[in-house]
Amino acid sequence: MKLLKYIFLLFVFLIGCKEEKEIPMKEQTAVHPIVKELQAKYAPDKRTAIFAISVGERKNDIVLKGEVQYSEAKSELVKRFKSQYKNIIDSIEVLPSEDLGSKKFGIITVSVANMRNDPKESAELGSQVLMGTIVKIWKKKNGYAYIQSPDTYLGWVDTDQLYRVTEKEAEQWRKVKKVFVKEFSEIIHEQPNANSFPVSDVVGGSVLKHIGGDAQWIKVGIADGREGYIKKSSVIDFHDWGTVLCPVPDNIERTGKFLMGVPYLWGGTSVKGVDCSGFTKTVFLLNGQLLNRDANQQAEQGVDIEPGKNFQNLRKGDLLFFGKKEGNGKAERIVHVGIYLGDRVFIHSSGKVQLSSFNPDSKLYDEYNLRRFVRARRVIASVSEVKEVK
Repeated sequence: MKLLKYIFLLFVFLIGCKEEKEIPMKEQTAVHPIVKELQAKYAPDKRTAIFAISVGERKNDIVLKGEVQYSEAKSELVKRFKSQYKNIIDSIEVLPSEDLGSKKFGIITVSVANMRNDPKESAELGSQVLMGTIVKIWKKKNGYAYIQSPDTYLGWVDTDQLYRVTEKEAEQWRKVKKVFVKEFSEIIHEQPNANSFPVSDVVGGSVLKHIGGDAQWIKVGIADGREGYIKKSSVIDFHDWGTVLCPVPDNIERTGKFLMGVPYLWGGTSVKGVDCSGFTKTVFLLNGQLLNRDANQQAEQGVDIEPGKNFQNLRKGDLLFFGKKEGNGKAERIVHVGIYLGDRVFIHSSGKVQLSSFNPDSKLYDEYNLRRFVRARRVIASVSEVKEVK
């Protein structure tokens, strides 16, 4: 009799446990108004800020799940929900993730690291980041790190393509003497001669530690400890970027034309492949100026220029933006960007880096882009204050 009672009680206990585990959380199909409001406040652009929150219900509880970049965003979110609901379960994580420990920064150790939209090789390419760049790490998953590049863009990078460091170590890398690679493509060699084996390839825009050198070769270091030699003529002192190396209209044109034929690559921001805004970003980076990542973000830089009927008010180096103008109750939509070169000719990445013209009599005439031209911006501050760099 006692045995039967024991079995009955055990059965009731197990049934109770099963029912408790299977209580589902019903997630709301639409974005909750509070979440929508605070997302607009703390992360209006999901490409550059983290605010991913879902709202669900379990029994009589409201469950808040997800992650945010700012602790104040979580505090305000929880406070707002508590003012409307009695029982709140807070499952929101404030990044960076605790499992990163003290190493919440990374330094890129390959010539071009791909930033993907999800932590897997097959995911869409969103952007790229170059060797020597310090990035912020927010979390890691499946061998990938979720990083934020200096232009604030977010994406997943293979952890084998960066060297994780502490904030102090990142600051030491910022302060160490470095060189900036100005050539489009180069090799770091094991020895100071072109016939020695490579340590790594590098591309224009890469940053390397300056160790020493002579008149022809400089000894350089990569953040992961590898060392080698690069031609002195291929680099400049990093402090000269943005000062001696600065955007001059003729240099902008020359850099752009040296990239002629480089294939279009969605998400590409290096000389290995560029999308439209990746092309303009790369051209200006190699001339001492940092542009935002995407075309619609670049359209917020500089100042608006009224082009004139035949584009006579534009200067070489101005940015041209394409898409749809504001009207009929719809907002402006920028989807493409190019660089104006003068005489109604511009250069852009569309299929490949190529020249186009607004002139109907030109063999380069581009009626499609003329029809969708929206506006122009001048991002070179003052032509008269900069000097051409050979």
